[in-house]
Amino acid sequence: MRKKLAASILCTLILVSSFTACSGTTDETGVQTTPSVSVPSGAPAYYDYLGNIDYSSDAAALVWEQVEGEDEGVYGIQYRDVIDFNGITSQSEIPVCLFFYSSYADGSQNLMAGVEDLAQTLVGKVLFIAVDGVEADAISTAYEVGGYPEFILLADNARISTFSGLDYTEWNIDDVTAWITDNGYEPDLSMLLR
Repeated sequence: MRKKLAASILCTLILVSSFTACSGTTDETGVQTTPSVSVPSGAPAYYDYLGNIDYSSDAAALVWEQVEGEDEGVYGIQYRDVIDFNGITSQSEIPVCLFFYSSYADGSQNLMAGVEDLAQTLVGKVLFIAVDGVEADAISTAYEVGGYPEFILLADNARISTFSGLDYTEWNIDDVTAWITDNGYEPDLSMLLR
């Protein structure tokens, strides 16, 4: 029991330190600076834990925003870097669905498109965070991810439910949608028409 508790605390400390110490740069005088973050006006409070749009981030929130460079009113799923992972998963404003995947696995891009659609249909109900479990292995370890892909639904940083692709011989995004619906979050399919 004590070994499990010690391991859990160690993983949490590694996770927190790896995500709170990595954002920022050093200026010409050697002083640590924090890059400015562009946040849309009226953004929810959980944006305090998000950085700029970054499609190469190992942990990114899938958020519904105005698409930069497009006409006013053109919205889509954008990937915002998670700069405080513990903060975003501990906030109580909105449940979080962690989507663990491997960027090295075949089919990741096809699955990602389905996850983006699911995130779009649950805007304001569930915040999806895509985590490259291979690149962000400290996060995978902290959440005891058994394989990829895996979805973990959290509320106030407590695990509500897990959907592991390894538990099925065949599955698709419709099965994930049914799982999240069974957990009380009904997707709004009309969001796909926007």
